[in-house]
Amino acid sequence: MSIAALVLLTIFAGSAGAEGSACVPLEPTQQSNTSSAQINSNQIKISIATGGGPYQPAKDTFRVGESVPLVITITNTGSQPVYVCESGTIYQDRPQLVKDGNAVPYTSSRQSMVEEAEHDMTCKKDNLPQRILLRPNEPTVVDWFNLAEGATSLYDDGWYEALPAGKYTLTSRRRLSCCDGPLLESNTISFVVVP
Repeated sequence: MSIAALVLLTIFAGSAGAEGSACVPLEPTQQSNTSSAQINSNQIKISIATGGGPYQPAKDTFRVGESVPLVITITNTGSQPVYVCESGTIYQDRPQLVKDGNAVPYTSSRQSMVEEAEHDMTCKKDNLPQRILLRPNEPTVVDWFNLAEGATSLYDDGWYEALPAGKYTLTSRRRLSCCDGPLLESNTISFVVVP
């Protein structure tokens, strides 16, 4: 493994790994062997929260212009430990935000990234996935990211533009395998953005 790959792996592990979870880098030959087919999806519970995890505490009220972080937790309700993959939110997550009964579109840059990743299969070519150990009945934070950017954010990495005032409903779908495969539905949450 090259030094550049090790540096990227270290950065990725630091940003994607969850405290208390076991993250193991996948060797190229392991990528195809760590699929959701090895996991009984009925024993996996995906939970989302706005805040929580590294964004303590979780909350359901935000101000206009404030970034909205999303934390994803997976619980293995089975009796044996299992591994899921963590390769990157662009490959594994599909948040679905609704305001006043209407779906809120992703930012144009995020939508382009999703389409490009699916078309070019960049996950299988360029990514450094990890396996995350899910012990039985231990909720494990597997990912966190900006759902919506704040008005003064230095980075444009949110799935949605800064959110105007209103009531929102959110669900997300998550892929357990690294790059492809079925998406499992999370719980549904609500939050408000106030002036």
